[in-house]
Amino acid sequence: MKKKSAHIFKFLILAALAMVVLSACSSKSTSDSKDSPTNTENKEGQNAEQVVTKEHPIYIDKEKKVVKVYATVNGKYLVTPTRHGLNWVEGKYGNQSVLSAYANPLKFNEALKEIDGTPAVEKGGDASKEFEEKDGGKYILGDQVLVTVTWADAKKEYDINDVMVDSTGKKIVYRFGGNYDVQAAKMTGCYMCFDSCPAGITSNSNQPVGTFDGGHAEFHGNAKVLPKDGTPVILTYSIEK
Repeated sequence: MKKKSAHIFKFLILAALAMVVLSACSSKSTSDSKDSPTNTENKEGQNAEQVVTKEHPIYIDKEKKVVKVYATVNGKYLVTPTRHGLNWVEGKYGNQSVLSAYANPLKFNEALKEIDGTPAVEKGGDASKEFEEKDGGKYILGDQVLVTVTWADAKKEYDINDVMVDSTGKKIVYRFGGNYDVQAAKMTGCYMCFDSCPAGITSNSNQPVGTFDGGHAEFHGNAKVLPKDGTPVILTYSIEK
């Protein structure tokens, strides 16, 4: 009888230990889940710069109404003219922009809408209302989009006109053209074009359609300000109503 009681006692001890181990593993699993990369964007108290990365290339801050985009510098276009300011690396013109983005431009389009941006052309909308015709040219419409750029060793957050050059001296003023349907069909990859564009999610409203292709202006990154080829940068977008 004493032997049987001893066996029962040992069984209860082992069962209790097993429960403790399972509880600890469960707690660790929950902790690991909270810290996993898939949940990085939800961590409270973290700066956007800590969560917008190549793996998580778009960050939406609805409270501050800004969108942040991770990109890298394409050194070729700090000296060579191009009509592309920022393109998706997997898009048709992915290797032809000053800065290279790592998220599909359709996500960028939706991100701008989430901070209350209104595009000239909504998804499935009337593309004929995208431009204003004046002075013999077609200029992009849609909400104005303010753009700044910074990086790890930057002295400050630079306005887009500090880091990009228009040979005519005109200020670059981006507007939210939209063009969701065009991007979905052609996937040019265009986030930001240097002249008014029927394909770019945003484009420069101070230069009409065909400015670059017609040889009326040249655009490139500012080599005196932007960092070297391959350097990660973060672009911040907000809507000017």
